[in-house]
Amino acid sequence: MSRIYPKGTRMDSSNYMPQMFWNVGCQMVALNFQTSDVPMQQNMALFEFNGQSGYLLKHDFMRRPDKHFDPFSVDRIDVVVASTLSVTIISGQFLSERSVKSYVEVELFGLPGDPKRRYRTKVTPNANSINPIWNEDPFVFEKILMPELASLRIVVLEEGGKFIGHRIIPVTAVCSGYHHVCLRSESNRPLTMPSLFVYVEMKDYVPDSWADLTMALSNPIKFFNAHDKKMKNTDANNEKSILEKDPSINGIPNILGSYCTSSNGPGGALIPPKEGTMKEAAKLMTEPQTASIEEIQQMKNFGKLLKKQEKELKELERKMTKRKEELLQKYTAFFTEVVSQLGRKEMPCPSRTPRRKSYRIVLDESITKGNAAELTENADNKMMELKEKLEEELLHLGEEQYDAIWKKKDQHAIEKVAKMLQLAREKQTSELKALKESWESDTKEMKKKLEVKRLDKIQAVTKNPDKSAQERLKREVNNSHIQEVVKAVKHMNEKQSRHQQVLEAKQSTCLGKIKEKESQLQQEAFAEYENKMKTISAEVQDSVKNCMKVCYPLEADTAKREAPGASGEGDQRPCENLVTPETLRYATEVVKEDVIRDEETTYAQESRL
Repeated sequence: MSRIYPKGTRMDSSNYMPQMFWNVGCQMVALNFQTSDVPMQQNMALFEFNGQSGYLLKHDFMRRPDKHFDPFSVDRIDVVVASTLSVTIISGQFLSERSVKSYVEVELFGLPGDPKRRYRTKVTPNANSINPIWNEDPFVFEKILMPELASLRIVVLEEGGKFIGHRIIPVTAVCSGYHHVCLRSESNRPLTMPSLFVYVEMKDYVPDSWADLTMALSNPIKFFNAHDKKMKNTDANNEKSILEKDPSINGIPNILGSYCTSSNGPGGALIPPKEGTMKEAAKLMTEPQTASIEEIQQMKNFGKLLKKQEKELKELERKMTKRKEELLQKYTAFFTEVVSQLGRKEMPCPSRTPRRKSYRIVLDESITKGNAAELTENADNKMMELKEKLEEELLHLGEEQYDAIWKKKDQHAIEKVAKMLQLAREKQTSELKALKESWESDTKEMKKKLEVKRLDKIQAVTKNPDKSAQERLKREVNNSHIQEVVKAVKHMNEKQSRHQQVLEAKQSTCLGKIKEKESQLQQEAFAEYENKMKTISAEVQDSVKNCMKVCYPLEADTAKREAPGASGEGDQRPCENLVTPETLRYATEVVKEDVIRDEETTYAQESRL
């Protein structure tokens, strides 16, 4: 509950305007009834239409808990339709007992955003109080935001400003048409004879930008006839201007004698839309895109990481290959030593020079004659032992190599995914920044266009000679400009937020795919590791065979000859009797040739000395 009353220390009996307190919803507004001034007249007129009961119900909008009422709004009030009031003062009847010149003032009380102008007619040229005639242009109150809180005041004054009569009517009680308005005294008592003959028009407010639409809805036939006539005049003017600029259109030959159809007439080609318009349309239609996994993998930094990882794998494989070759060379030497012990024996021989001792290795006759079987069995056992040991070490080395490669690839997968996530986040940050910059530039460009549009409207408004109409139209143009800018910015904000949400969703999806890539790469590395572990036994067998070919070329040749007919049996046949008489004979001959070759080389060197 709020109660408003005059200041207690005032020295006169003046009143304040109760309208401003009614606007904000005060329940009790106390006035001083000793003075019949305009505030008191307005208070008495307000309660005139409810039988002077002293109680009024607030407007429905002010009683709704879900709505917030702002009396200082200059644009519009939600769910309330603004009104336009037009008053034409035509004449008066029996205004005064004396013959005086008079005039009429019309004003409106309402919200702060309502029209505040006070209209005034001209003073009658003759001292006529019986039936003065004005019949001037209508007084228009363009935009009454809330008609339920507005009142219309009409007052008649003498030439010197002396009060004759007045009438205050709530806007909601005004009806369109011709009316005889009976005047009241200063104490709001009805006067018997004085009255005004007026024409009042009450209608909903329609902005100037929607005037054509209103006209089309109210009188469509007239509107479309005028529109067709205007279009015909425009087409005729355009055709005339085109003919003056370029005679070579639609079948008219140009200077070179060729026919040109550059116009947009019935026989001409369609003029393509402007490039800027197409770009803007494409920009509005397309949604923002984020970088895919393939694009991230093609980045320079990711390529450097791949080269580094490839180099590490090659280095690891090179080290393992070197170890394998060293192992094979080691066992090749062991095999050669075993064979040499079977087929050679060192014994001194007379040297060709007294200064140097030389040895000749000759065949051991005991091998060739009596002990071949026993030595063959011993050599066979030793060769089998060396072979098993070589297979075991090769198997261990291969498992170690493949395990190291698998772990290295597993580590590389983690590094790849981490690098891809880093590059993706950097790219996504730049994408969001670019989207924000694009939105800001579009907003600035849109504001510039709307500002140019507003200035053009203001320039057109200044051509109106009526100053009051100029001010009203300028205010409407500014208000509509503010509304349009706010609406456009809001739309662009919604669009930008929607695009940002779409972009962030795509980015999160991309990050999820990248994270899934880690498990996929690790699974591929493990699958490759398992496949290699399955083939490691065959690789070891091949390496052992290749190693033993050096020591047993005859068996290798025999195996090659028997391979087509015994496929699948060679691997299952046990490796027995590795040292056979034929092998010993061949090894003996080889050793003999090597010894002779070495002695000849030594003799040649000593001869030179």
